[in-house]
Amino acid sequence: MIEYSVADSGQTIIFTDRVLDHVLANRQTKLWDREAGGQLFARVSPYEIYIEEATGPRRSDRRSRASYRPDRKLEQGEICDRQRKGLVFVGDWHTHPELLPKPSARDLESISECFQKSAHHLNAFLLLVVGTSTSAEDLHVSIHNSGGMVAQLQGVLSPLLQTI
Repeated sequence: MIEYSVADSGQTIIFTDRVLDHVLANRQTKLWDREAGGQLFARVSPYEIYIEEATGPRRSDRRSRASYRPDRKLEQGEICDRQRKGLVFVGDWHTHPELLPKPSARDLESISECFQKSAHHLNAFLLLVVGTSTSAEDLHVSIHNSGGMVAQLQGVLSPLLQTI
């Protein structure tokens, strides 16, 4: 697991090993690998955003080496399905073909627009960008509202993992 502290809210964002395994398995390690992505779902409490599931990629997503466009209709179905299971849509993830990923201008615009157009009770959405590094500590994780990026977060491996 890896944790991110959101100082302004007092919450901690926790990515489970299952989610990390899923997104890291989709890294673009070969020249012909296309970008992949999906959605992030969590259980939200006043103190924690516990990210339990990452969806995607889907066969109907539009993917190339340097771009990713999800199938929005299928994404809406995923949101409805996960809501019935008590999970909340909290943001998106996708890959970049670079060691230390940085979101593009389009990525930033897309997540802010998603926040603005969605019906939800959250203060911000997450954007997770996965590069080619094998380390979960090299992920780009940021929070966004309709005005843009609020903060880029720094991850810390769970204390339990640090003792192993």
